[in-house]
Amino acid sequence: MSWVGPAISAGVSVVSSIIGGRSQAAAAQEQAIAQNEATIRQWQYDLDQWSMKKKQLQAERQEAVDRILINAKNEGKIRIYKDDANEQQYRYALQIRNNQQLANEAAYKRSEDIYTDTTDLNALSAKAAMDSEIIKLQEGKQERLYDANELTIERLQAEGALRAKGASGRTASKNVQATLADYGRQMEMLNASDHSAGRNTRAVLEEIIRDKTSADLTAFASRMLKPGVLPKPLKAAPIPIPDYSLPRVLSSYDFGPEPVKGAMASPGAAASAAWGSAITSIGSAVGGFASGFTYKDGKFGYE
Repeated sequence: MSWVGPAISAGVSVVSSIIGGRSQAAAAQEQAIAQNEATIRQWQYDLDQWSMKKKQLQAERQEAVDRILINAKNEGKIRIYKDDANEQQYRYALQIRNNQQLANEAAYKRSEDIYTDTTDLNALSAKAAMDSEIIKLQEGKQERLYDANELTIERLQAEGALRAKGASGRTASKNVQATLADYGRQMEMLNASDHSAGRNTRAVLEEIIRDKTSADLTAFASRMLKPGVLPKPLKAAPIPIPDYSLPRVLSSYDFGPEPVKGAMASPGAAASAAWGSAITSIGSAVGGFASGFTYKDGKFGYE
């Protein structure tokens, strides 16, 4: 029975192929399952990461919006504070300006009062001095008129005395001429004194007028100019409200496409592929064993 050994060998090969095929099929199936699980885990990881990135973008946008709104609110408070400070500064400067305006007007009024009082006093002083000089001149004239009357009376008395003595001739005429000449000289002296007093009075009056004019000019030089109207302080314009731009609303294209699940392996197909390879090995072993049989002279044999 020469075919027993090869048959046993072929059987062992077939059994080994079957066992190997089963192991390969199980391993292929487990590998396919593990691959699918890895694919699911990777897809779930990608999906979670995509979701977290989406939430991160939304949170960052909201944070940017909140920051802009807070900055706008803070800038509004600062703007109100600065506007109030500018308004207080303006009112303070306006109060200083108004007080200075009142002080200037009061100083000008006082200067005008002093100027008016000084010129009035100068006029009164000049008038009093001129009246005094005029009275002095009039008194001098009255005195000279009195002296002239006295001289006239003395001349008349002298002429009467000469006539009473009964004098005549050249001697009497000479005495009368001498008396008249003496009277003329004295009257001429009185007239000269009267003219001199008039000239002196006029000179004194002109000097009084010059002194009054000088005093008026001095008072005028000390007179203040009109203060006019001081300019009001500039009022600061309100601080303009700036424009703020918020980040645009996020759209679906900002997040990118949602992750997709990868291709899944078929555990059955993997096992079938492993079994196909094992069956091919079994077939080869059986075919090799069968090829050793021969049919000769009506008998089967194994070479």
